[in-house]
Amino acid sequence: MLALTSKFKLRLLGPFSLMDPEGRRIAIPSRKGAALIAMLAVSKDGERARGWLQTQLWGSREPKEANGSLRRELSDLRRRINQHSWAPLVCERDRVRLDLSMISIDVLKPDEETLDSGQRGEFLEGFDIPGEDAFEDWLREQRIRLASSEAGHARSETAPKPSDAIAIVQPDFNWSAQGPNDGPSLAVLRFSNLTGNPEEAYFAEGFKQELINRLSRVRWLAVIAGDSGGPRVSTITAQEARSLGAKYLVDGTIRTSSDLTLIDVTLYEAARLQAVWSKRLQIVRSVIATALDECLQELVAHLGAKIDHGEQSSARDRLPSGANITDLIWRGRWHLYRLQRADSDEAQELFAKALALDPHSAEALINVTHGLAWSIWTGRQPAHRVLEMRRLAQQSMRADPSDGRAYWLAGTAETWLRHMQPALDLLFQAVELTPSLAIAHAQIGSTLNLAGRPEQAGEPLQLARRLSPFDVHLFFVLGELAMRSSLLGDYREAISYADLAIVRREQYWYAHMVKIDALVKLRERQQAVAAFEELRSLKPRFSSTYIDWIPFENRALNRRFAESVDSVAAGQARLATGSNNSRR
Repeated sequence: MLALTSKFKLRLLGPFSLMDPEGRRIAIPSRKGAALIAMLAVSKDGERARGWLQTQLWGSREPKEANGSLRRELSDLRRRINQHSWAPLVCERDRVRLDLSMISIDVLKPDEETLDSGQRGEFLEGFDIPGEDAFEDWLREQRIRLASSEAGHARSETAPKPSDAIAIVQPDFNWSAQGPNDGPSLAVLRFSNLTGNPEEAYFAEGFKQELINRLSRVRWLAVIAGDSGGPRVSTITAQEARSLGAKYLVDGTIRTSSDLTLIDVTLYEAARLQAVWSKRLQIVRSVIATALDECLQELVAHLGAKIDHGEQSSARDRLPSGANITDLIWRGRWHLYRLQRADSDEAQELFAKALALDPHSAEALINVTHGLAWSIWTGRQPAHRVLEMRRLAQQSMRADPSDGRAYWLAGTAETWLRHMQPALDLLFQAVELTPSLAIAHAQIGSTLNLAGRPEQAGEPLQLARRLSPFDVHLFFVLGELAMRSSLLGDYREAISYADLAIVRREQYWYAHMVKIDALVKLRERQQAVAAFEELRSLKPRFSSTYIDWIPFENRALNRRFAESVDSVAAGQARLATGSNNSRR
C-alpha cells in the first residue's frame, strides 16, 4: 500500500483544480461537487452540516429532492477522491468533513508555484451556479473577505513578503477574541478527572471536546476552547479570566459512585468569577454510550438558556442611546420575553433599529422575524402577515444557513399557512443544525398535532420540555401536550397538562380552550362552566374567532373546539337569562 508522503493539492485561487498525492488530476465534472469541496475547505475544521450544504447548493429544490441530490453527489465524490488508504472526504450521519491534514489548500497557504509567480487568481474564478442564490451569496462574501484580507496585508508596513510563506487569513470565519460590546461568548475550561482512575482522563477530555462541538452549533454564542490541560475557574485570577476574552466560563468535574458516572458542570460570569448556575448529570455507566448524547443535548440547552437570560438582563440595564446592534438585540429580547403587548411593540422597534444598522445581519434578521412571529401569534393576524414572516425567515436562512433558528421560524410560518409537510421538513432541518433548540422541537410537536398526527407529537414535545425547564415559552410546550392528549382522547391527561400550562401563563387561552373541551367531553358541565368563567375573566374579549385562527389542517377540529366552548357559553347565557327573569 502506497504511503501518504505528500498531500492532496486543492487550488481555489483561479480555476478550481484538485490533485492527488501522486500529482494526478482528480476530475470533478459536477460544478456542485467542486463547490461542495470548496465550501468544506474554507470552513472551520473542514466541516459542515449536511443541511447547510443542502440549502446552499440545492436550495431551489424541494427538501426531499435536495436531500437525495446531496447524497448522490457525496457518493460520487467519495468514489473519485477517496483512494486506497487516502480518505480525505468523511461523510457522517449529519455532518460532512474534509480532512484538512491531508490537503494543501492554496487559499489557506500559498504553494510554491503561486509564490514564485506572484499571481493570485480570483477565488473560484469563473465559477457560478445559476439559480442557487444562497451559493452565489456565499461565493460573493468569500471573494469580498479575501479581497479585504489582501488589502489589509498590503497596507501593513510590517506585512511579510510572499517568500515568508505564511498562511493567508481563512475567509469563512473570524475567530478573534470578542470586545466588550460584542455578543455573548463562552470559554470552556477544564473538566477534571476526580475518579482516581487515570484512564478516565480520556473521558473527561472527550466530554469537554464534545460539549464544545455541540455548543458551536448555537450560532449566537461564540465558543472558546481552553487548553486540554488548562485550569479550572477556581484556580484563576480575575485578570486571567479577562484574558480569555469571554463573558462566561464553564468547567466541571468527573466522578464515579457505585455504577454511576457523575458529571458536575458550573457556569460562571467571567467579570466577577461568580457561579450563576450548576448542574449534576448522573449516567449509569453500563449505558453511558447511549445516554451521553441525551445528556449533552440537555446540557447545551440549559447553558444556552441561562446565558440568554443573563444577556437579556444585562441589556435591560444599558441605555439604548448610541447602542450597537448587540445592545439593541438583547434589550429587544428582554422586552419580547416579558410577553406583554407593550413590550412586544418595544422589542420590534429595537430589532428594527438593529436591522437598520446592518440590513445583512443574520442575528438582526432572525430577531426581527421572531418579533413579528410573536405579534402574529398573539394577535391572530391574517395570512399576508404570515407571508411577510416567511419572507423574512427565508432572508435569515440566506444570511446564515447554519442557524437552526432561521429554519424554525420558516417552518413555523409554513405551519401557520397550513403547509404541513414543508413545515416539518424545515423544522427537522432546524433541529439537525441546532439539536438543543427546544422551541423547534416544540414546534415539530405542534405541527404534528395540527396535521392530525398527535400520536407522533409526544416525543418532540417531551424532549422540548426536558430541554427548556427555564424557558419562558414552556407554557406553549405544556399546551401542546394538552392538545395531543385531547386529540388522542385522553381527556384527564389533557386537563392536567392544560392546568400546568395555565399555571405558567394564566392568560393562555389555548390551554383554557383545551381544558373546557375536555370537561365537556367528560360531561362535567359544572367544572366546564367554572373553566369558562375563568377564561372569560382573563380574556373578556374571547370569542370563537380565536379558535377559527388555529391552523388545523382538518378544519373540523376548529369546529369541534368552538362548539364545546360555545355550548358552555350558551348554557351560561341561558342561566343568566333565567336568573334575571326570576328576579323580576
